[in-house]
Parts: sequence; structure tokens; C-alpha cells
Amino acid sequence: MIQSNRHLSSPATEKPEPERLLALPEVEQQTSLKKTTIYGLVRDGKFPPPIRLTRRASRWPASQVQAWIVDRIKAGAV
Repeated sequence: MIQSNRHLSSPATEKPEPERLLALPEVEQQTSLKKTTIYGLVRDGKFPPPIRLTRRASRWPASQVQAWIVDRIKAGAV
């Protein structure tokens, strides 16, 4: 008896979810910080830098922003 494996999906053929990229207003909303503070923290190496998409567009990987928030909570904030 031959069984069909069509209903089984191989992990190698499944495409991973693409990383969600956040615009500055979304980063501000998630962190409760404003633009100046976010860019100051980026400059000081204390917040993940944005990814440059074009000359005028930058976005933050959602996973990096979430990781920063979790780290701040674990550290008890400032």
C-alpha cells in the first residue's frame, strides 16, 4: 500500500515569516519614547539602529525593538 505524502509539509519548503519593519511612529508608540530620545539612544548605542531602506526611508526590525523593550523591563528600566 502506497501512501501519499501530499498533506505533509516539509520544513525546508515552508517560507519563514518575513521580519516586520516598524516606522518611527510605530517605534514611538511601542516604546513611549519620542524621536529625539530614540535617535539619542541609537547614537549612544543603547537602542537598535534603524535599517536604511532608501535615501529617505528607515525602519526598525520589530524583533529588535521588542527585545529592547524586554531588556528594559528585565533591567528595571533606567
